[in-house]
Amino acid sequence: MPRRRRTAAWGAAGVLPVALGIAASTFGATAGVGGGGGGGGSAAGTGAPGVEVGAATSFIAATDAIPRLGLSSPAVEVEQSWEKPVPNKSRLGDCGWYGSEGADKETNRRKNRTDLPPTYHAITFDALAGLEWPREAKTRRDKWTKAQLDEIRPYEGIAVTVTGFVVAVRPQKNNQESTNCNSTGEANTDWHVALVGEFGDKEPTAVVVEPTPRIKRRHPNWDPDSLKPVVGKPDSVRVSGYLLLDPVHKNHLGKYRQTLWEVHPIHRIELFQNGRWRDLDGD
Repeated sequence: MPRRRRTAAWGAAGVLPVALGIAASTFGATAGVGGGGGGGGSAAGTGAPGVEVGAATSFIAATDAIPRLGLSSPAVEVEQSWEKPVPNKSRLGDCGWYGSEGADKETNRRKNRTDLPPTYHAITFDALAGLEWPREAKTRRDKWTKAQLDEIRPYEGIAVTVTGFVVAVRPQKNNQESTNCNSTGEANTDWHVALVGEFGDKEPTAVVVEPTPRIKRRHPNWDPDSLKPVVGKPDSVRVSGYLLLDPVHKNHLGKYRQTLWEVHPIHRIELFQNGRWRDLDGD
């Protein structure tokens, strides 16, 4: 699809009355989701939505008080100065923040985070897809060199909003990953959603964005089938979440994705249909 259609969708975002956050709920108060350690980032102590609010491991979920900056004019580069909230240490039932014993702890901590940011920064798809990363690095970051870690540190953990088109939704309910303590089933696993920058682009050019089990349980309308109507269709999809470099999927490059950068976890999913943005959580 011509680039102008994507620009038109972004332009509409600047004038349509859209909500600015995900549905209000409390993380940590139910369903075994909790925190402990880590922080809420630069807004800690302010009482702002999305910030960890104390040792009781409760969280205030995102509401429309959490701004998404630059929706009508997304940034063409990710700025190193943008805030990077410190990931919390969450639990899901018996599965702790680092996932399985012996796992790549810091990668899994970022995948399993349930804290929410004070702001999101809207960026273009190309700004995300073009981020550099150490291509020779191993599939576990705990085996990376300092130089390799320094290459991703300026960007990882920034909260972004990005728009594209969904070409595949791959639920992982039959697969095992250390981040989820090798559990299976829809309630305990994430989805790999392939997002491309232009309608008609193929999956090898995608960036993967992922809803995680610790976030999904707060969104009863998030179901793999709920995205089926937009897979392979010219309906723009907009997601908001944290930048994450996932080193484990190098074998997916050129087949399911073009980069190891992801938006993971994602906190909000919106579909542009019938001339307006619709939140997957419901209007």
